[in-house]
Amino acid sequence: MTVTPEMALELLDANTMNRPIRQVHVRRITREIKEGRWQFNGDTIKIADTNAVLDGQHRLWAVIEAKVPIETVIVRGVPVGAFTTIDTIRASRSFGDVIAGGGQIRHRNAIGGALAWLLRWQSKEGLESYKSPSSRLENSDISQAFDNNPGIVRAVEVAQRLRSLCNPSITAFVYYVLSNRNEELAERMIATLDDPAGIGIGDPYFRLRSYLTGGGGKTKDPLVTIALFFKASNSAYAGEKIKLLSWRNQGKTPEAFPVLKV
Repeated sequence: MTVTPEMALELLDANTMNRPIRQVHVRRITREIKEGRWQFNGDTIKIADTNAVLDGQHRLWAVIEAKVPIETVIVRGVPVGAFTTIDTIRASRSFGDVIAGGGQIRHRNAIGGALAWLLRWQSKEGLESYKSPSSRLENSDISQAFDNNPGIVRAVEVAQRLRSLCNPSITAFVYYVLSNRNEELAERMIATLDDPAGIGIGDPYFRLRSYLTGGGGKTKDPLVTIALFFKASNSAYAGEKIKLLSWRNQGKTPEAFPVLKV
């Protein structure tokens, strides 16, 4: 059935089981509805025999805030005691699950991760706020990005060559962005990181490889790693030789996150 904002308000007014509302969750759902990405997936709004809203309170508030109706199923007469069993044994869908749902099984987790970094980088908040609740990505974001960026699959396949050096999602994200701007430079980056034989120690990508092979391994801060990928690429594009590759993001005079100038 169609649940309008007016109907949602009636259901909430009759609610006898007012639980605390997580406004962050309401805002997430509201955004999905307003941007036209809310889809009926069979989930129900459950109303108890006491008129308590056992499941769906956040969706109802989101319909009111979005001022847009949604299609859903309402189940009435559920025993109020069943509340304790709702959402207790549900596994959340990962970004990799979303990619697999689109038919891409191989490297699905790395593809989902690469798309997540791409979307964070493209957002107005930028990469530095990727841990902020306001920068949270929804599965629908990843699904749409996968449709819009088919080249990310090849980028992840290329990044697999360097999986012992760096998280493939990060490598694939940077390689994908570089490829769209300067394919020759992107290939040079991969080739140097894969095999630095014959490359001078002042080469920016040689310095990047030294960082990646240094202490910390795959536990390195992903934000620092991406920043150094960007700085190395900027220097390589400018034809510079460097003695040190670093990003001072702490202390009295921290550097801003580097802009990719390629």
